[in-house]
Amino acid sequence: MSKRRRKQIVERIKSLLIVLLSCSAVYLVVLTQSIAVPSGLLSRPSTGGGGLAVADPAETARPLRMAAVIPAGGNEVQRFGVQYSEADTADLFQQAYTILVEALSSANQLKEVTEAEWRQALSAAPGLYFDWQGEVPLEVLDGWLSVENPMLTGSVRRMVLAAREGRVFLCYFDEMAGGYYACASDVVSASRLEEVVETLRDNGARFAFETEEYSGLEPCTLVLGEPLSPAVYASVDPLGGSQSLSGLQEALGFPESSASFSGAGEQVIRSRNDTLRIGADGTVTYEPAAEGSDRYLLSGGGVYEAVEGCRDLAQQAVDAVGGEERLFLMSARETGQGGWEIQFGYSLDGVQVRLGEDGWAARFTVEQGQITGFQLRMRCYTDTGTTTVVLPERQAMAAMEAKGHENEELLLVYLDTGAEMVTASWAAASELSGRG
Repeated sequence: MSKRRRKQIVERIKSLLIVLLSCSAVYLVVLTQSIAVPSGLLSRPSTGGGGLAVADPAETARPLRMAAVIPAGGNEVQRFGVQYSEADTADLFQQAYTILVEALSSANQLKEVTEAEWRQALSAAPGLYFDWQGEVPLEVLDGWLSVENPMLTGSVRRMVLAAREGRVFLCYFDEMAGGYYACASDVVSASRLEEVVETLRDNGARFAFETEEYSGLEPCTLVLGEPLSPAVYASVDPLGGSQSLSGLQEALGFPESSASFSGAGEQVIRSRNDTLRIGADGTVTYEPAAEGSDRYLLSGGGVYEAVEGCRDLAQQAVDAVGGEERLFLMSARETGQGGWEIQFGYSLDGVQVRLGEDGWAARFTVEQGQITGFQLRMRCYTDTGTTTVVLPERQAMAAMEAKGHENEELLLVYLDTGAEMVTASWAAASELSGRG
């Protein structure tokens, strides 16, 4: 082969390599964009009036509480935590969104770990902590974030991404199973996790087990030790006017032409033998026809389709009456073959709202791929522009212990008893029926 011929072959090989490298670069850009947060998808909540419409399931994946452990050298924990602030939690979730998706997508074989190992993960740097304050099936969390990973099973309330020996592990606590689980991520590196948290600064957030002064609390209670002045909200009957009632009726799929009559303290609406009962206290109850109904068919028979179908219907009802409340998933419990009982709660600026004795805002039954019944406790909360002062966490802990509630989680909640105003106060977890 001549020297000229060899040179031509070498040049062609170089050109081919350049093309391959260019294609690889384009692929990586597309891959990154596919899991990046679209602008506006997880935007900060509006501080003005009106409800925040949840247009995309990924918005529902935002937890009510988050924290990040920042590498600082030595054994001292440096942590930035956010709770009881929807805007602050949204900001931190915006930063953590992509790496959470990557970790869930690449998580491998699960193994059960001890409580001591779980606590080590909570304090490991770098680290990210998520608390949904409800029992979220991992299949549902994966669906919200467009993740497909059959390795993840069970339900999660608390989850942490933590680095150890150069690797990143995903750990979570399954309240329903009462166990701690961990799995490694084959994609997320410790340096990548550090990049997410390194711009944050310690604001004093600690878990109760990390500090002696909060030893009277449940060990994984997150405390910030800073004064809180939660807003006072007006609670208005959203169904007092005919226009609101008509909007809710339409949102729930009962046309204005439906038969309607007033009963004992309730408005009864009938369509195709299905019944919608709207009580004077704002409670809406759906009862399907005795022979069955296909009014609320779901897109599939799994728990994700069940939760999403119910969430979408509840959100449409919330949007129809306005207000500043946000829905969050409290639980999704299997009741039999293809059956689920699903509960949602309200939150106001990152603080749970507890209604009635059991706390839920919406409760659904699902059987064989369709919604077969529901109850909605309709509320319309608006910020009054005033705030209230609550006890510092240490004093609230002392008051809780004086009532006999030792080693319990301390929670800030809005207790809605039907009054015109709702204010936030501290409560022990066991005082809130419907929680463990």
